[in-house]
Amino acid sequence: MRKREITTSSQKILSDKKIAVLGYGSQGSAQAKNLRDSGFNPVIGLPAGSGSRKTARKDRFEIYTPLRAIEKSDLIAVLIPDHKHKTLFNSVPDSLLSGKTLVFAHGLSIHFGLVKPPSDCDVILVAPHGPGIRLREKYLTGEPFTAFVGVGNDASGKAGKTARAYAEAIGCPPKYQFKSTFRDEAVGDIFGEQAVLCGGLAGLMESGFETLLKKGFSEEAAYLECIYQIDLIIDLIKKFGPAGMFERISVTAAFGSLRKKDSLFGKDFYKKLDDLYKEVESGRFARQLQKDSGKDMPEYKRLLSKSRDSKLQKAHDSLAKKLRRRSPGSGRR
Repeated sequence: MRKREITTSSQKILSDKKIAVLGYGSQGSAQAKNLRDSGFNPVIGLPAGSGSRKTARKDRFEIYTPLRAIEKSDLIAVLIPDHKHKTLFNSVPDSLLSGKTLVFAHGLSIHFGLVKPPSDCDVILVAPHGPGIRLREKYLTGEPFTAFVGVGNDASGKAGKTARAYAEAIGCPPKYQFKSTFRDEAVGDIFGEQAVLCGGLAGLMESGFETLLKKGFSEEAAYLECIYQIDLIIDLIKKFGPAGMFERISVTAAFGSLRKKDSLFGKDFYKKLDDLYKEVESGRFARQLQKDSGKDMPEYKRLLSKSRDSKLQKAHDSLAKKLRRRSPGSGRR
């Protein structure tokens, strides 16, 4: 692939920096590849026993332990899971971080005090608005990706410029960068995930699905009616907004939905949202995450297992398997 062109100013800001990417999951692998395709040469920091080493090696990256990667670099992108940040930084002497730039893709560990870098570090936020797989896909097709950009500590006086340059290098050009703070990104992101994008949406889908099951619908029919078309609706909302979506679906769907959307979410619902916000803002959720992390994530594993075993997930798996058999490339007629 040809090197992705970025602005001369961003190229100049990053050209003299040795870059390390800590972690090689969805976000780490995407950002490392995008950095390389923008003309930079990041190294990857992974523990000696990490299963991701094989993947990073296959992708032709130099791999070091996190400590060695930090030692060799001027700019360190911290892209390991949030709950592992505290353990990692507790193992890194301040002298090894002195004068360096730390890039975070989420505000949680800085805002809630899980990580406290030395005062002579630049601490910046570059938070793409989506998972790494989408960041990489958009980069490869030449489409811009949006991101929050902010500064937690500006020891060099150039942290803001570095943040903007780094964002551009991973596929988020200047016009698609939105100014934020570690506090706003951390609280807003966690609240949005839990209340709407992931937790709220999953709960709403499950509630509708279960209601139709209780009324005698098959699991397949309930899934098709309540979940299967959700990507089409989301696409319309992203392109045209909620009102634009209503204008582009059937009159029957729009009329009923507009009449009922407010009555489904009354005072009790908003009270729950307010309580959720307070839990996030106070740091209680961050402490719960850290506590579970210290015990090898038993609550997370229990909840994930419950989700895997749900009727809704089994309906999805069954329908997906059936549709794959019917697809044109399956060999079945």
